[in-house]
Amino acid sequence: MRLCSKFVLAPSFLLLSIITIRAQECTCAETFEEVVQVYEHDYALFPIKVTQTNKELYTANKVVFRQKAARVTTIEACLPILQQWLQFFRDGHTSISFTDNKAVKETRKSIVMDKSAFLKEVNHIKKKKAFQNTDLLGIWKYGAYEVGILPQKNAPNQFTGVILSSTNKLWKPGDVKFELSQVYGNAYDAVYYMDDNSGRKLKVNLQNPEHLEFINYNKWVKVGPANPNTITDTAQTERYSDFHIRMIDGKIPYIRFPNFYEKEPAFVDSLIRAHHQELVEAAFFIVDVRDNNGGNDAVYKPLFPYILSGPIQTPNYGIWISEGNINMFLSGIKPEELEAESKAEYDYLSSLKGTVFWPDGAAYASTSVPDTLFAPHQKVAVLINEKTMSSGETFVYRTRQSEKVILYGQNTAGIIDGFNVLTKTINCFELHYPSSIRARDVAENPIDPYGMPPDVYVDKNLDVLKFAIEHMSLLNHKKQ
Repeated sequence: MRLCSKFVLAPSFLLLSIITIRAQECTCAETFEEVVQVYEHDYALFPIKVTQTNKELYTANKVVFRQKAARVTTIEACLPILQQWLQFFRDGHTSISFTDNKAVKETRKSIVMDKSAFLKEVNHIKKKKAFQNTDLLGIWKYGAYEVGILPQKNAPNQFTGVILSSTNKLWKPGDVKFELSQVYGNAYDAVYYMDDNSGRKLKVNLQNPEHLEFINYNKWVKVGPANPNTITDTAQTERYSDFHIRMIDGKIPYIRFPNFYEKEPAFVDSLIRAHHQELVEAAFFIVDVRDNNGGNDAVYKPLFPYILSGPIQTPNYGIWISEGNINMFLSGIKPEELEAESKAEYDYLSSLKGTVFWPDGAAYASTSVPDTLFAPHQKVAVLINEKTMSSGETFVYRTRQSEKVILYGQNTAGIIDGFNVLTKTINCFELHYPSSIRARDVAENPIDPYGMPPDVYVDKNLDVLKFAIEHMSLLNHKKQ
């Protein structure tokens, strides 16, 4: 017994030592100060977000959070403090997370579950009288995630959403994505787990047997098992989460872009070419970028010949020059190791520290137009909402300049004034911040944080697709 105790205690002592060392190397107070330094010196929009008008407010806010950081005793509790401080800038391209996800792995809830095991379990549960009319049970999909919802044991009014598959590598089958507690009827309270495993409290509404809305956040679509009470076409609603082109009522082309990163430009180009005749012969067509969280601008450009009416302007961007940003651009290469031409460029940029460098010169914007423009008198309905962000917003910014386009829905997210996000490792954390500015007049004409308004506002509780079709049909009828 004595021998076993000795060998059991040894690893425990070693683990305690590691945790202590980690805490010493990664304290919240020190991390907070380093994050502040990055934002005050390297964040492209800092001189725009913090001015003489609000500098006193910013300073007081910094002191409050500095005191909070000093009181934190565990590094895991530090993350919410840092996230809350960053909210002062109201910048959707700003974020911070743990570097190696060690804390996530240590704290993330997980159960042994894959898709096959889930289907067996849910079929078994649905035979029980208490769950025979429960539409919540089943497989649900949103973006990168496919989740199975099951009741929690001994808690019939509480449910767990467990990952069945995910293209987000931070999540694996069996990880708990959210937990639901029934309030009454189809209303639920949720704890929705983010990539860093912080829990976000949300209100949830089961709108119908196939639509689950996390209010003001996202909407999930049920994809199985088949429900005899279904009120919509599951195969069709599932496609809301995937890029595709389909015909509505056999005559209205509908193009869905849930994001601009899951498909390559060549794939989009080939699919659009395959539907060329339908697009150019339609009285109007629809492009849906609701809930589009961005990606690569090149993905949507194959659509420009069909959606633009003439030249469009793209503001020339600026790069905030700081010592920290220059070091990030060098990616670990020492200045003395640069070749002559690169060294000259480095020296020039170094002379601009504390200013914005405009790579395209003094012009406000550049003008571009596709070589070919199809169906110039056609109209295009673009559907947007408060979760149309990043490259989703640049798509809106560019296409709204077309005389063919009418925007329907709600304001976009408003997170494109800063971009070209850099990642800096600070102790146990990774800090993500924009290094570039969208345009010269961002301070006078910002898009952040309010977004771009639609031409026709449609309440989020209404079916904006149906409304846009009715509205466009009426406009087209009057034109004839």
